[in-house]
Amino acid sequence: MSINGIGINTGDEYYTPKYVVDYFGKFDYDPATTKEKAHEFGIIYFDTIITDGLNKDWTVFKRIWINPPFTRKLEFIRKAKATYDIAKNDIYILLPIGYLTTKQFYDIGIKAKLYIPNKRINFNFCGIGTKNSPSMGSVILHIQDINEIEYIHF
Repeated sequence: MSINGIGINTGDEYYTPKYVVDYFGKFDYDPATTKEKAHEFGIIYFDTIITDGLNKDWTVFKRIWINPPFTRKLEFIRKAKATYDIAKNDIYILLPIGYLTTKQFYDIGIKAKLYIPNKRINFNFCGIGTKNSPSMGSVILHIQDINEIEYIHF
């Protein structure tokens, strides 16, 4: 599939349900979303695959929500950590929980509060409805200066 000549991996298109974002409050920026999801979440500033949030300055935003494309997780996590190191802003990242056990993730050296949900999140898939619970669980990271864990209930 392509949009304006940009190849899109539809396997990356897992959209966060509103209740997940609402749990963490209001955000002013999302670097990896769609116009429709940004409006649904009430996020004023956002970027899409076409406008490429990785090439923007995130330090100007106070609260950032990120559900990165699965094939570009590492790039978004690195950018989020670099942004936090400069601006100390509130950055939340939704990831597959298994990714926390990879060497790639470990080597970034990120510190965060891990929010572990009591159930698997049912994502919207490619904008065409709800996908069944994925075979892997999810975790939400809130980047900060110390490591913590909190179990949450949706």
